[in-house]
Amino acid sequence: MTARRTTRARAASWALLIAICGLATAGGCGRQSGVSHRRIDRDPNVLIAYVACGLVPTIEGAREEFEAENTGKSLRIESDEPLSFVRRIEQGEVPDLLICPGEAEIGMLERQGFLDRGSRKVIGEFQLAIAVPADRPTVIASAKDLASAGVKSITMSTPGISSPGTDGQHMLERLGLWSQIQGKLLLRETPFAALKLVAAGEVDAAIVYDPCVRLRIGGEIPRDSVRIAVHMTSKEEPPIHAYAIVHKRSPNALLSQRLTRILTESAASFPVIPSVPAAEGATEDPEADQGAEPVPSP
Repeated sequence: MTARRTTRARAASWALLIAICGLATAGGCGRQSGVSHRRIDRDPNVLIAYVACGLVPTIEGAREEFEAENTGKSLRIESDEPLSFVRRIEQGEVPDLLICPGEAEIGMLERQGFLDRGSRKVIGEFQLAIAVPADRPTVIASAKDLASAGVKSITMSTPGISSPGTDGQHMLERLGLWSQIQGKLLLRETPFAALKLVAAGEVDAAIVYDPCVRLRIGGEIPRDSVRIAVHMTSKEEPPIHAYAIVHKRSPNALLSQRLTRILTESAASFPVIPSVPAAEGATEDPEADQGAEPVPSP
């Protein structure tokens, strides 16, 4: 009798467990973290592009061709910091396209299952650069000068969550400079926050992407407050790409691919840089061009 009761109790327990798992699966159990599958209700004739790093002029340059090719369709551009877009998408916003330089932010969203990895296309290339206050002389003629006594403070965005910071750290490690500059390094969450420190003259240098410097000055950052001292990117380094990638839940995947095609085909003239005073004194880092000896792993 006791054995029968035990068997029945176990059967009831398994039945309850199966029922609970069934309900959990119906509610999203096993789906990729953070991905909502509720229906997207919005105007199907409007393509929404989240455009990072001040690249609005580049995408605006493709608007006329896109709208001419797709009668009755329009392009809506939203501009923000890449990390802000990451957070907005994690919270449930669904753009059709994310347009962003570097790997860090796009990689985070790909790993969480928000973006269609197979749709990622290269639309241009960036360079790492050292930006300095425009109103005073600088001792920086190459990346190695960052470790000199004449440079007291350096800023950059946070490696791991921001692409310029991530690429900046890799470059400095390769040049053997990362450990040497730790005592003078001020990390900021975003590249724009780092650039504002340079514009205010609060630091001697910032490691950023070019052309982001030229695209972002104006408005919050006065046009004559920042200049590029030197480009760090080595010819031996893999290029820093800007990408367009489609959100997995985009209701306009086909339109997204059409805009991406236009951007890809015009990549030779990428990016469209507005009229900005030339970065006086900007040079190519001769040591970066020649390539530095790799730093042995500890």
